[in-house]
Amino acid sequence: MKSTLAAIIALSALFSVHAQEAYQAPLVTKSVLLDIDTADYVVVAGERGHILTSSDGENFVQQAVPVTATLTAVDIVGGDVWVAGHDATILHSSDRGTTWTVQMSAPELEMPFLDILFFDHQHGVAAGAYGLFFRTRDGGKTWNRELHATLLNPYDQEYLDEVKRDTPEYYEEELRAILPHLNKLEQVGETLYLVGEAGLVAMSDNMGETWTRMDTTYEGSFLDVAETADDTIVIAGLRGHTFVRRGTGEWENVPTCLSGSLNKILPAGERVRLFGNNGMMISVPASLETSEFDPRGPADSCEPVDGLSREQLKDKASIVSVARFNGHLIAVTANGIKQLDMD
Repeated sequence: MKSTLAAIIALSALFSVHAQEAYQAPLVTKSVLLDIDTADYVVVAGERGHILTSSDGENFVQQAVPVTATLTAVDIVGGDVWVAGHDATILHSSDRGTTWTVQMSAPELEMPFLDILFFDHQHGVAAGAYGLFFRTRDGGKTWNRELHATLLNPYDQEYLDEVKRDTPEYYEEELRAILPHLNKLEQVGETLYLVGEAGLVAMSDNMGETWTRMDTTYEGSFLDVAETADDTIVIAGLRGHTFVRRGTGEWENVPTCLSGSLNKILPAGERVRLFGNNGMMISVPASLETSEFDPRGPADSCEPVDGLSREQLKDKASIVSVARFNGHLIAVTANGIKQLDMD
């Protein structure tokens, strides 16, 4: 009887461990994948804890991962890789994505991380929904939460100032409640950019310790930010809305006349490529001609920027992210990994 009971307990423990591991899916390369990063190798992450690696950009291997949470962001620094996602999960690999350990998991927060970025092998930040923002200075051994009130719009900041003055004991609770979603981090030289919900565009010159919010006059969500060769900052997001900022100038609208969201910006020499929902891929001149078109106005009043070209994936799968590798473009989409040959 004791041996039978011991066997049952052992079997139950084994099942419990494996129930927390990502399922080894035979069609994983065709599953919902959400981010990709490259060095001299490739790491891809997506739903159900799926992580795939490749040395040639064509053949991918699913790795054993100790979580089933949806994974939304990948960042490579040399042989170190960090992946972040739902349940406030952060994973780390020190061997180019082959084996993984959990550095953070906080499902009780009920918030996903949406991006992660490391400045070096020790110092990194992760950002996500409802103002979720954590920082590590020891390679991820410890993560500490930060609240950045300066990411709020001026009206919310004014309200919070009143709360801090009148009922300071509720200040932090209110701040946590009204912070916007933080969608994407991008380091450009010494400047860190952050875009997110409700027209959020912010910049930091001290690795996100403090932030300065920039007004674009648009109140929708931005999903990506990038820089062109001539130091122009490009942001894009919901309903194809795209803006540029040249030097220290104002943000200007670039009419793409798309109704679907743009998820990824990829500058490419004399062109800028943008990728989005419904498998849309557009290419515009790097000069990024702007117009007085009001993005809040009727769509039929939009005239696309001169020189814009448009393609669409045959299966119309939403393109979530794209990366260059060995002279090719690799996209992660709602229908898995795709090799792109867009000019």
